[in-house]
Amino acid sequence: MANKRFNEQAKKKKKEIKSDAGFSESVQDKIIVNLDDEFTVAKNNLTDIFNNGDDYYDMIHCVREKTQFDDEPNIYLPEYLSRLLAEQGNFCAQYFGSRDYVDIYMESDDLQDVAESKATKKLLNTILNDPDIHYYHKLNRLKMAISPKGYGVLKGSYKQVIEQRISGYDEREEYITDEEGNFLDIDGGIMFDPEFQEPAIENISEPIYEDVVVEDIPNFDIYPNRDVFWSPEYVYSLQDKRYVIFRAEKSLDDLREEAEQMGYFNLKILEEKYKAYITSSDKQYDGKTKEMPTFTVSPLFQIKERWGKYPCIDIERDEKGKVISAKPGYKNDGSRDDKAENIECIVTGASYGEGENSIKEIIRFQPSPHSKRPMVRFLCYVDENKDAGFGDGEGAIELQVAANDNFNLGLYRTLLATKPHFLGRKWRNIPEKIRVHSEDVTQLENMDDLQELIIKDDISGSIGQGQMLGNALDRLTAYSPLTMGDQPDRRETATVGAILDQRASIRQGLKNLNMEFIGFNEFYEMILTLCNDFMLPETLEKLIGEFAFAYNPERKDRFKPVTQAIETEHSKGQKVQMWQNIMQIAGNVPNPRTPMVLNYIIGQILEITGGDFKVFKKYMFEEDPQAIVQWNMIMGMGQNGGMPPPQPQGMQGGNAAMGGQASPPQNQQGLGQSGMEQQARQAMQ
Repeated sequence: MANKRFNEQAKKKKKEIKSDAGFSESVQDKIIVNLDDEFTVAKNNLTDIFNNGDDYYDMIHCVREKTQFDDEPNIYLPEYLSRLLAEQGNFCAQYFGSRDYVDIYMESDDLQDVAESKATKKLLNTILNDPDIHYYHKLNRLKMAISPKGYGVLKGSYKQVIEQRISGYDEREEYITDEEGNFLDIDGGIMFDPEFQEPAIENISEPIYEDVVVEDIPNFDIYPNRDVFWSPEYVYSLQDKRYVIFRAEKSLDDLREEAEQMGYFNLKILEEKYKAYITSSDKQYDGKTKEMPTFTVSPLFQIKERWGKYPCIDIERDEKGKVISAKPGYKNDGSRDDKAENIECIVTGASYGEGENSIKEIIRFQPSPHSKRPMVRFLCYVDENKDAGFGDGEGAIELQVAANDNFNLGLYRTLLATKPHFLGRKWRNIPEKIRVHSEDVTQLENMDDLQELIIKDDISGSIGQGQMLGNALDRLTAYSPLTMGDQPDRRETATVGAILDQRASIRQGLKNLNMEFIGFNEFYEMILTLCNDFMLPETLEKLIGEFAFAYNPERKDRFKPVTQAIETEHSKGQKVQMWQNIMQIAGNVPNPRTPMVLNYIIGQILEITGGDFKVFKKYMFEEDPQAIVQWNMIMGMGQNGGMPPPQPQGMQGGNAAMGGQASPPQNQQGLGQSGMEQQARQAMQ
């Protein structure tokens, strides 16, 4: 009886699972406390920014609070949304007008330097053009956060999957032996006389394995602003923050799949604590609105990933001085070890639920394998006190609310004036609600007992205020109805339209330059750093081909904005016209190097318009002087290879008879039109 009772108690007793972290649980508790404290401080500091971001998100999606009365109109005018989409379309049309997203700023004509820069450019453009990267979609998502909220954050990653696969088989023959090592014949007997016995031979086929690179490429993703937290000091890059914390949701299955690559531990403890938690709680996730069923297939945990300096001991470095392993620099009593050294580490914690019974476990602690933090923050406008900057949403939200209220008040006034309202004399037994129909007769003893209440529908003041608010939004976003595709007003001349377009281009150019120099330069460097840290040589050769031999991982490039990324169409047209004028001058010069100069000019024009010079290179003029002379002798042409000298521009206009340059068309002020005005008038015809 006693043994039976003991066995039942032993079955009920839970088997404790030990931590596989490699350091004591008291140190793990200290790390969890530090992570929670830093997360709480960062969250409190960013609360206002997050709340404002929610308001800007509602403004984009036209979310308006319900009115007090049901008959009041509640219409949301998409004033800011229309301007935001126009900006988004302008950005996409310019930036994605070419597949060459990256260009290198060159100051040297050294052949080795040029080859290395071309290899860097080829690698970046090849990665960004990979369809699995989803570059267009991700950049659109990032831009939709930057413009209204002021900033957007992306986080890089690297995925490398190497599998062992069978590449062939090793075929060989072996003599069959018994347990004692005696050779056997084909009948199963022991071999005594090779002349009269035939040995038994076994054909053995052993597979040959080789490592196959399944996936080896950097990637990145856009993090919602509400899921990125950082220390409060003002810095110019997330690289300089004391710590940056990324928050995400991951299932237990996801953590198991990433355990080998990420170095996760304590996953079994996490699973056991989850099972114990859901049997003693109200089964509500995060205490809010996501209710989880009992014993889900794979529960979702809140993951906090911290990047930053951390005290460490037992530090091991490789031959290049890179840290490959370390342990937390805390003692069991929670105090810092005197021998601890601050190094860049990745600390990850997993939590589930809230309150005293919530689950909190440390699942990762390792020195960062990255040379630089794979994260970039883009800004819309720069602020002097907030390093997160600010966006158009701060100035647009009040104007949007005012535009909505003004429109709905005017609409309500029109609604009241349109619907019939009556005044009835008291004690005349007139019903409180009267429905007017075309064939019904309302019988009255006195015509004065029932009268219609006349409400004026003059909302001219509301219309004027609406125009004023729209103009204020135009000034804020540098967009006007004309630049958003509307038909111009009769009072707006082509000159006014050209000026508006020019002003809009200046403001949008500022935003694009902020994205380029604050965000994209660091983003390109992040991609290259990920490749330098993890990419295999065979993958590099597969991506960029012959350029792989010129690639220099220690090279520090300076990137410049691609012409298609930030330049307006008017600016492109002016540059093309300038190159055409130079080509007219160079084409008349009888020099053996003239075709070379013309080819260079044509190449510059193709780059401005988005063409690929390599595609058209075989159609260019011959540059070998000897070949040109031979061709001229055969064809009996001039020195320029049969190219007729272009007629001067001045001889093509109306003043050709006078030998002067043609006068440009005049605008309404009697002044000569610029190239921009001429293009604007042609577009409006």
